[in-house]
Amino acid sequence: MMRRLALIYLVAFVAGVAAAPDAVLLRQVADNWLGEADRWAFTQRVREYDGDKLKEERIERYDPSRGYEARWQLVSIDGRPPTPAEREAWWHRKNRKQRKKRAEVADNFDFEHAKVVNETSQRIVYELPLRSSVQWLFPINKVELLVTINKTGPALEQVQARISEPFRVVLGLARILDIDLNVQMEPPPSPHPAEAKPNGTAEVVVTKFGDRVEYSWGDFQRVDPPPQGG
Repeated sequence: MMRRLALIYLVAFVAGVAAAPDAVLLRQVADNWLGEADRWAFTQRVREYDGDKLKEERIERYDPSRGYEARWQLVSIDGRPPTPAEREAWWHRKNRKQRKKRAEVADNFDFEHAKVVNETSQRIVYELPLRSSVQWLFPINKVELLVTINKTGPALEQVQARISEPFRVVLGLARILDIDLNVQMEPPPSPHPAEAKPNGTAEVVVTKFGDRVEYSWGDFQRVDPPPQGG
């Protein structure tokens, strides 16, 4: 999925095992958020175009608490409930393959080179680079990730991501046109993930074989861990 989920999980993924000396608060917050990757559900909207015409709009729900084979749910297609045949075909496309064991979340981020880009008496903003040793499907130097920490707690306050310019991925067959991630914690932000209330949106615009596809995510909710073995 071209690491699209990685962008959404940033709200729960800001975690690490090492940090630069000037990233002490980032490390403290990271320790609190370790292991949160499979604790967040969200709603995904997909808008697929044929030229300038909207071809299909789907609302999908991701909820890891339902277990691996039921984690994705097709909610609607073009504003209507999906038919049984549509639901089954979509389910096979989304849920049939068991995922490979993924690396630790912290391995995706280069905490050792995080740097402070802004600081006030109440908060501190870090620029957190992606780790170059990870096999990303896009040029990481074109992605900027900003993490805002509220010094009271300390607590995760905001996560933002954007790109400097469009770029091609997947052997040039797809092109990322825009990334706009802006997730904030409902104030006052809590230092405990279980009490965090994220809001905001995350959007990615791509072209596949020349056709535009828009992805957006919202309605973040912390859920119970998936069933044992699910």
